[in-house]
Amino acid sequence: MQTFSLTVLGCRVNHYEAEQIAEVLRTRGLTQVASPGGDVRVVHTCSVTSQAAKGSRSSVRRATRLTVLNQNEATDFSTPGARVIVTGCWATSDKAAALQMPGVDAVITHHDDVNAELHQLLDQWQNESCATTVANTGARHGTTSLPLLSLKQSAHQRAFLKIQDGCDAHCTYCIIPQLRPKPWSKPVDDAVREAQSLVTAGHKELVLTGIFLGAYGQPTALRRRQPHSTAKPLSELIDALCTHVPGLVRLRLSSLEPGDLTPELIACLRSHAQVVPHFHLPLQSGSDAMLRKMNRQYTRADYLNMVDQVHSAFDRPAITTDIICGFPGETEADFAQTVDVVDRVGFTHVHAFTYSARPKTAAARWSADAVDHTLATQRVHVLNALAKANAQIFARQFIGQNVTVLVEHDAPETLTRHGRSERYFDVTFTAPDSAPGDLLTVRIDNVGDEGIHGTVVKSPDVMQTHADSRSSHSS
Repeated sequence: MQTFSLTVLGCRVNHYEAEQIAEVLRTRGLTQVASPGGDVRVVHTCSVTSQAAKGSRSSVRRATRLTVLNQNEATDFSTPGARVIVTGCWATSDKAAALQMPGVDAVITHHDDVNAELHQLLDQWQNESCATTVANTGARHGTTSLPLLSLKQSAHQRAFLKIQDGCDAHCTYCIIPQLRPKPWSKPVDDAVREAQSLVTAGHKELVLTGIFLGAYGQPTALRRRQPHSTAKPLSELIDALCTHVPGLVRLRLSSLEPGDLTPELIACLRSHAQVVPHFHLPLQSGSDAMLRKMNRQYTRADYLNMVDQVHSAFDRPAITTDIICGFPGETEADFAQTVDVVDRVGFTHVHAFTYSARPKTAAARWSADAVDHTLATQRVHVLNALAKANAQIFARQFIGQNVTVLVEHDAPETLTRHGRSERYFDVTFTAPDSAPGDLLTVRIDNVGDEGIHGTVVKSPDVMQTHADSRSSHSS
């Protein structure tokens, strides 16, 4: 065995874990190739929605086929004796179904010791002593047994740094507590050491990720059960990263809720120049009735108060969100309240999606209250149109001003580049001499239906740029 490929579906946590799996395979001497080729083919799956589960099954089938179609051309990915491993959330939620798929050699769930199982499989296969393996030793270390990352992440200029796993909050629509039930937090020293390795490898921006990021350092994601303490684990971690990782230019947090974004945490975030003014704050619904039915740990008023605090602390912060449309029992009045919050907040991006019943969740039992799928889809379109308009209004504030852009991957033969600003909106510009991972100062020239375009000004002193932004806002 000499090569491997990775197919990744789902969230940032999944992408981070896929990088960990890749490091394990590289330490065994395997070289990564394009998916779905290679001697070992790993499909790291998602199951958060029924559509994600369907996509996971399709990706597994693609990995097990010898030949696939790529851009209308037959591309041969045949590898005699290739092994297929299915990992991740769908592997955990539907292990029996994954094992029954033709061509699947092993299934590793979140309830297994993922690191140990990978090594065991490679030992067996490299010794050609095993034909088909069911990876299930009963270990309970899950993905937290995988190694810290030390190499540049292959698919992104922003590096994902997983600091938390697991959730026991049991939102009524969510399958995750069944798959990752036990909250876990990465020790501060490990997080700092890993962050330094990622920065040394070439990443200028880190994104802190977790299943429930606000539960970092806590024994539970249920805030009413969290111990009262003067310790502020997430603030302490952010302080450590921003003061002990030389070369870290940008720090972004993946997702926070009203109970997470306390005045103490806001003060911590504002005190560090590396923290960018972009916050992903999942709403799910603007209706208190729906929030109660979803078992969310906040009200509409809590959410709007959190947004007000963010705007008071940061200069023109970008706020993005997630919203479920068509949750069982959602009325036109409930949806109107969601539209009102979207309009009031002015989200720069809304990840709106239709409700999807997941097995063994409370909401899956409420089929009598089901919302017509066509209606739910129409509601998604309404939110997407409103968010697109709000995003343009937000970006137009910066016309004629300079922003810092992290250059993303682009085809080397083109002159056009694009990258993410501090506030996460994507900017297109001409910079033939730039390379992915570069930080540039770009003046915003125009904002329209075809995107945001700008002109490169210079390579910035990013730390000072962020500091100046905060100083001008505080004055």
